[in-house]
Amino acid sequence: MGKAYRAERVFLRDESFGLSGSAGFIEALKTKSQQRSESSASISSAPDESQTAAQLIRQARGILVICHIMPDGDAIGSLLGLAWALHKLGKEHTLACADPVPDSFVYLPGSEDIVSYPEGNYDLVISLDCSDLKRLGVAYDQNSLRGVPIINIDHHVTNVGFGSVNWVDPNSAATAQMVLTLIERLGVPLDPTIATCLLNGIVTDTRGFRTPNTTPAVMEAATRLMMAGASMSEITQQVFNRRPLAVVRLWGRALSAVQLDDRIIWTEINQAMKHECGFSSDSGDGLVGFLTSACEADVGIVFTEKDNGTIDVSIRSMPGIDISNVAMRLGGGGHPQAAGCNLNSSLAEARERVLAELRRSLLEQAAAININ
Repeated sequence: MGKAYRAERVFLRDESFGLSGSAGFIEALKTKSQQRSESSASISSAPDESQTAAQLIRQARGILVICHIMPDGDAIGSLLGLAWALHKLGKEHTLACADPVPDSFVYLPGSEDIVSYPEGNYDLVISLDCSDLKRLGVAYDQNSLRGVPIINIDHHVTNVGFGSVNWVDPNSAATAQMVLTLIERLGVPLDPTIATCLLNGIVTDTRGFRTPNTTPAVMEAATRLMMAGASMSEITQQVFNRRPLAVVRLWGRALSAVQLDDRIIWTEINQAMKHECGFSSDSGDGLVGFLTSACEADVGIVFTEKDNGTIDVSIRSMPGIDISNVAMRLGGGGHPQAAGCNLNSSLAEARERVLAELRRSLLEQAAAININ
């Protein structure tokens, strides 16, 4: 690939809201969620933003492509899928992410080329799957990149529009779905490598095509990628069915400390636990999804103490319960059912702050339902 420099993510108790039945409450939340989904189309940039992005890429000589901190499968898949397309175009580019590639995604071709501290002369920055400039972390040096145009490509409803070009489409199930469109705009033919990276992004962000935003358009995009040579079975095996022993041990420790209150389930992972289990990553993405599968819970949270002392907060919810506003209030972002943030505090302080914000948000959602 291009030149790279080494460096190294309710049924609330009805009495909490004075509602007569949980079924009615959840149906009302689902209705509100659907209304929000329909209105979100208005914040998407105009359709020609993908064309504008393609034009800027064609004109650029040195491109820095960055994804968000604590990368998930969509961030890494989009980053690498676009990188291989840039390689075909003969574009000099550097791939950057502030945090290491999670073990589940190192199988993707080119993952070893991603650096944390990019060095070079760039005339274009492409931000992928990131809702806020600060979530690019140390990979984006505002001093050296001052004045360099940014193409902001994202599907998070909480995106603040920080780019020179903002192509934000909350109706897309994954940023990888948007990158597929961009690659087609660039006239780059799909191959098995590009297709595998992009399908990895779609599969992971839809949790294996199980999220509410899994539309016919998403399935059509996945079909095209499979026809180009991506193996659905291999991707599923890699991202959902295989985990290092250290992860299994850490999950055991974390699950033994699970707490449940008002249908909110959470657990914490501190540095000592990670060291004892031989765990080297900061990601708790798979664990939070597992927590949310508990029948007694509708919102799941994993608090993870990172190597730098900050606390990563990964939140998931059942369909109809919007947690994106909670993450945004805390300086993060995400989707209605999958969001997160990073807090500069202790685990105990993070837990109390997040739970307070979450309960406040759920009360606001219930009040809005009562008003309507």
